[in-house]
Amino acid sequence: MKSLTNYLAVVTVLAAVAAISVQSGQPQPSKGTKPQPPNVKLQPLNVKTGLWESTVTYTRTGQLPIPAGTLARLTPAQRARLEERAKANSGNSNTTTHQSCLKKEDLENPDFTDKKKCTWTTLESSSTGAKGSATCDYQEMDAKLSGTGEFIVVDQEHVNGTVHMTGTAGGRSMNTDAKFAAKWLGSSCANIK
Repeated sequence: MKSLTNYLAVVTVLAAVAAISVQSGQPQPSKGTKPQPPNVKLQPLNVKTGLWESTVTYTRTGQLPIPAGTLARLTPAQRARLEERAKANSGNSNTTTHQSCLKKEDLENPDFTDKKKCTWTTLESSSTGAKGSATCDYQEMDAKLSGTGEFIVVDQEHVNGTVHMTGTAGGRSMNTDAKFAAKWLGSSCANIK
């Protein structure tokens, strides 16, 4: 059940992680950076360093992508509850808010997620925005995640964007669409990392 919980957390939170990480200039994980198209020069976003707050609204549709082995270990009652909750949440929007600390080195050299499982490819990059795609392979759970993101600098203290992710496992797939707005709160991060 622990691996199921971890996987569900990844599927549910990855869109939020992508959104929150926009302040770092390269919005998603890199498994050693994939070669970029020859005409794309990586540029950090022109935003302030310090404390940022991101609000992410996401909607999930489709079947919960649970690895077949995990489903087989659930009792019929556990499986029924899980399926019921998944159906109840499908199509509903949820909103989360998170604070994070952005440092100068994060803008210059973004690298903060699981490099062993995910690859980010930058398709467009400038001081005012970025577009790209991500693929993640969770072999231990026989699950895959892929998606795209667009990040727009409104000004040095505000960033907006969208993320679309598809998770697959056990012959099931679920789409997550997210919109986010990130705002700069101040130059001091206090105890926020």
